[in-house]
Amino acid sequence: MRASLGCSPILFFLPAVSFFALSLGAQKSWGPPGTSTMALLSRKTFKIHLVFGTGALLLFLFVVRETRYRPPLRFEDVIEEARKKRAEPYAATTVPAFLSALTFDQYRQIRWRDEDLLWRESALPFQIGFFHPGYLFNQPIRCFQIDRKGVQAIPYLPRFFDFGGALLPQRLPPHLGYAGFRVYYPLEKRDRLAEVASFLGASYFRVVGRNMTFGLSARGAAIDTAAKRREEFPALTRFWFWQPSAGARSLLFYALLDGPSVTGAYRFELEPGAETLLRVRAVLFFRREPEEIGLAPLTSMFWYGENTGIPSGNRHPEVHDSDGLLFRLGEDRWTWRPLESGKERRVSDFPASDLRGFGLLQRDREPAHYDDLDMAYDRRPSCWVEIGGGWPAGKIRLVELSTVDANLDNIVAYFVPEKGPKPGEPLAVEYTLHWFLDNPELPPLGRCLATRVERDPGEKLRRLVLDFSGSRLRALPEDAPLHAVVESDPPADIGEIHVLKNPVDQSWRVTFTAGPAQPSTQPTRLRCWLETEQGALTETWTYSLYP
Repeated sequence: MRASLGCSPILFFLPAVSFFALSLGAQKSWGPPGTSTMALLSRKTFKIHLVFGTGALLLFLFVVRETRYRPPLRFEDVIEEARKKRAEPYAATTVPAFLSALTFDQYRQIRWRDEDLLWRESALPFQIGFFHPGYLFNQPIRCFQIDRKGVQAIPYLPRFFDFGGALLPQRLPPHLGYAGFRVYYPLEKRDRLAEVASFLGASYFRVVGRNMTFGLSARGAAIDTAAKRREEFPALTRFWFWQPSAGARSLLFYALLDGPSVTGAYRFELEPGAETLLRVRAVLFFRREPEEIGLAPLTSMFWYGENTGIPSGNRHPEVHDSDGLLFRLGEDRWTWRPLESGKERRVSDFPASDLRGFGLLQRDREPAHYDDLDMAYDRRPSCWVEIGGGWPAGKIRLVELSTVDANLDNIVAYFVPEKGPKPGEPLAVEYTLHWFLDNPELPPLGRCLATRVERDPGEKLRRLVLDFSGSRLRALPEDAPLHAVVESDPPADIGEIHVLKNPVDQSWRVTFTAGPAQPSTQPTRLRCWLETEQGALTETWTYSLYP
């Protein structure tokens, strides 16, 4: 696409050409001082053309700079669209009732035909398939592709789908739209596409890297998740996909967010690999002030694990997509909080001054700890939010809901700004989501790999068993001057602390008993880390004991 200058560039070149031609001629007629009047006149003419030609040349260069290539759609255009939409009343679009009435099994029968994947004919490394609306996914989205021809709508056509007898295509209205989309990329093998990302429902999306199975989700924004008001689920309603090049390693796309309280513009850049990255820029505009704003929210499932009992009738030792929350403050302050599913909703806040990142991790990678070949919990990804510039002061909030099975997500972690913007004011943030199996830099210190909590009937104290590991810890001899620091808030009864090296895997085990010093209805927050005289060797483990 070439930008128009508004008039012919030749008009700007003529004075410059004239300048050089006349100067050349003038030089031939110049002579030493005292030459003819004609020579002096040529010198005067030269000076006039010098000024005029130089000015024209500078004007030409300025116009060229100001009219350089402008892409068909910029992220700034999506931001402006979100700003305008914020001033409009919110109105959600829904699909016909017969689609919403589809059962889960009926909806699963509707499949996108692989031969109709977007960019399939061009054999590009990234290709996209779409989800049909229906069942719980009753808010349609509109999708566009951006290429050299400009911005083009991606039409909804029933022939793109195999309905499998779930419904009759003749009943479907035209221009229905889609419910979401999948992104495919040759992740495992160069000659075979694999699903690397899925955007479906409200602002939810899931991503995987190499040798992973889908697990926890992320969201565009969380509104009033732990507030007194009913939680709001704004939706990503429009997407614009930039057509990638033949050798592209990343996919760029924009999205528009809309909800009762908020609108927003999102810029996503997906880079698949052994660790898949999703770079995010978001600009939010609020129609009203929510009680709670959640930035970079992560949603996962924790039913039970080694720190809880096994529910009656279940043979699997553990069932969870994530087993802990990790966050980093400043350069070297790392905190690990194991997850737990209680009998009621639990909300935990962690002050986050100088926040560098946070995430929900699946640290337990031993298949035998799950004993489930179908669900493959040992290959569920961890997700780390690497904070970019422009984040306000605030706190990390962890919400743990009760659950009776593994079918629903019950864990939410997100950042809550200390002070939200007023309606109409933009809130802009940047961050990168890292989806991985393991990352030795998260943290570079020793880490807690296991938390076990034991309680004897009739005893008020609980026995805690923690296993710490890391390269520096494994290298220490068993008689190293290593000791555990245990703190509590409020002050609690802490029993004798034992530190012992495990000769099997060279990890270090910490055991102690703890319980409330006085009867209380509030939880007791414990903290523990390993250190030598030179300083801490591990992250800080923290855990709440509930009455």
